[in-house]
Amino acid sequence: MKSLFYPFLVSDLDGTLLNDSKEISAENRDSIALFRENGGIFTLATGRSYKESIKFIEQLQLTCPVILYNGAMIYDPATGQLNPVCLISRSLMLSILKDLEQKLPSSVDIFVYGTDKIYGTQVGELTKAWSDADFSLELLPSFASLPDDVVCVKLVAVADTEEMKELVQWSRANSHLPIDCVLSADHYFEILPAGASKGNALLKVLKTLGFSPSQAAAVGDHLNDLSMFRIAGLPAAVKNAHPQAQNHAQLILPSNNDNAVAHLIQNHLLPTLSQTSN
Repeated sequence: MKSLFYPFLVSDLDGTLLNDSKEISAENRDSIALFRENGGIFTLATGRSYKESIKFIEQLQLTCPVILYNGAMIYDPATGQLNPVCLISRSLMLSILKDLEQKLPSSVDIFVYGTDKIYGTQVGELTKAWSDADFSLELLPSFASLPDDVVCVKLVAVADTEEMKELVQWSRANSHLPIDCVLSADHYFEILPAGASKGNALLKVLKTLGFSPSQAAAVGDHLNDLSMFRIAGLPAAVKNAHPQAQNHAQLILPSNNDNAVAHLIQNHLLPTLSQTSN
């Protein structure tokens, strides 16, 4: 059997592989299985935590490293190890939390993502609307009561459109800090350790598995996927993607509700089998 032109495929979860009901369709699941049967390697790159992602990892029976927390951690299903790529120091975390609480409206939900738990002080309507049952949160009376042993992987603020503008302004004013900020969804603003991105984590995974970036296809829907698009040989965005994600993609696929990943595999990845055999 001839090798695939793009033997490695990495997919975002929310808004891409998952439909709006937060499920992997049978069509997507079957196409991923077919891609793997033909020699392809498939994995995920998501902003979700381990606990929010593990059911999808198990559904797909993934065996190669999975990119979590928008690239701040990599999970290896083969060993069960969750390996940090980079972290936010406790002193910086507390300083950022204090500054955000002072400068943002009280309606903005702020969450601390640890390695095994998510911590917050409130859950507003936007968070309830966007989260699902896997969003396992420990509510605190204040962030001053965060356990001493919490390892901060990232911070997330959930805000409406006007509040998001304030967060973007905050990030620009604090560009000197060792952090990177990105919108992972229309209402999700993420504060990551400097250097943490899906793209940088993808480079690490590709190197571990012996692939070059040109052999990788990547599919996503939002600004946190741009770092993957910049290095992947075949970047693809779903129809429902942010305009900037579409602008950086070589392919525009059907929406996340119309089996976008299956379309990519069936129409752009597997056909290379017959092409390379000619």
